[in-house]
Amino acid sequence: MICGTSVETNAQNEFFPYSIGLNFGVGCGTVNRESNHWNNIFLPSVEFAGDLSFLPNVINRNGSVSGGIYGGIGAGSRTGYDSRLRKDVKYNASYWRGGTRGALHYSWVRNLDTYAGIAFGVKHRKIKADTKEYSDDISTDFDSYGFAGARYKFNHSVAAFSEVASSHYAWWQIGVSVLINN
Repeated sequence: MICGTSVETNAQNEFFPYSIGLNFGVGCGTVNRESNHWNNIFLPSVEFAGDLSFLPNVINRNGSVSGGIYGGIGAGSRTGYDSRLRKDVKYNASYWRGGTRGALHYSWVRNLDTYAGIAFGVKHRKIKADTKEYSDDISTDFDSYGFAGARYKFNHSVAAFSEVASSHYAWWQIGVSVLINN
């Protein structure tokens, strides 16, 4: 009973009602394709997300629901031996993505905003080999993935965040959040 009381007094909604959270970060991911020569190209990226807390005080007044946008760009390359061509081939990959996302935020402890959600949008990928035997792989597709993260607030307007996602393009991100509170 004492533990339950102390947890409840320390927890509060850290993503305040009608606040905006802007995440600016760097991410890492990979490009994996069905054909072996495209596999495992490491993609560092620059990522952005903006969320608005529009449904406050859910789950015992310690949570909120947000909606917003996301975007990112990334590029990487890999050189590897191609057994079919019997030579080293360099593969260059680039992409961009953008769309909308929604999340459920919950605060377990003071200054820590934990969240999980889903994102839907569009992604564009281009992979090019430095040999004429392979044509460029260019595609624009529907983008959807799940994500979970945490944001630790240093003060009312600056925080550090980290996210993991079920997306190859940026399966991990770390960065800075700017919080605009109403």
